[in-house]
Amino acid sequence: MPKFSHSILLYNGQAGASTADSVIAMAAPVIAAVSKKLELIQTNSPEELMEVCRNLPADIDALFVAGGDGTIHDAVQALSDVDSPPALGIIPSGTCNDFARTLEIPMDLTLAAEALAKGTITDIDAASINGNFYLNFAGIGIITDASTNIDPLLKERYGKLSYFMSGLQSLRQIQPFPIHLTVDGVEHEESGVLALVMNGKSIGTHAFPMDSIDPTDGLLDVFIVQTSSIAAILEWFSLSKPDSPVEEMAHIRHYQGNRISIATDSPMDIDTDGEIYLKTPADIEVLPKKLKMFIPSPAEFKD
Repeated sequence: MPKFSHSILLYNGQAGASTADSVIAMAAPVIAAVSKKLELIQTNSPEELMEVCRNLPADIDALFVAGGDGTIHDAVQALSDVDSPPALGIIPSGTCNDFARTLEIPMDLTLAAEALAKGTITDIDAASINGNFYLNFAGIGIITDASTNIDPLLKERYGKLSYFMSGLQSLRQIQPFPIHLTVDGVEHEESGVLALVMNGKSIGTHAFPMDSIDPTDGLLDVFIVQTSSIAAILEWFSLSKPDSPVEEMAHIRHYQGNRISIATDSPMDIDTDGEIYLKTPADIEVLPKKLKMFIPSPAEFKD
């Protein structure tokens, strides 16, 4: 008996014909096998994708979105405005696929579809920021510079490595700036080259296996990287190791809270899930259990 009565697989037509063909060939048959009815919908702009997500048929019980972090960000924008959205499944077909990594969804399209089709539905937190929404992170400083300065040709050729290359270039150029931070009403005066407010635990495929970062705990994690020194960079990459004592680090500050405010002396670009369209000051609030999402359950589906 089919698991879903009516499912939709949305995929990003702007990603290119080869990506679209891969999604249809590898993910669609798996979802079709567990669906009484499956619709394949190609969208060709963020606006079109969001319009589809805001106007889903009432009988939809599963929505799968194939794309990268930007595509998932757009879907979350739209679904956060819907009263009772269907469960969302991420089919990772972008460059970094960071929130899919947070949920331990395989990067292989067939395995991803199998893992979600056989998985479970979990309530996942989202975050609001200045009237918008994000799923994975909001950040200022090096992260926006790296995204802004990335060479499209390098991104096409080198994929996720291009973000690392752009980040190294930004490190050489940025100077620490004042960060006026408020966490649950408590003010903190900081100085740094990077500020992150995280709901997920992967950025640019850089994973943070810290127990404190959990998109189901009703909390957001704030990281301030104070300098672009070699020592700070080493501390940053050490966060990928289990049991890294972030509270003992000399160049990284960590906070947790429900409501976060970040102000800077002059407006700065904000990167939300890889998309840059907001500026500081930022008022951020966790939205506990905002979305229902498919997550893998069997261990054999993990990469």
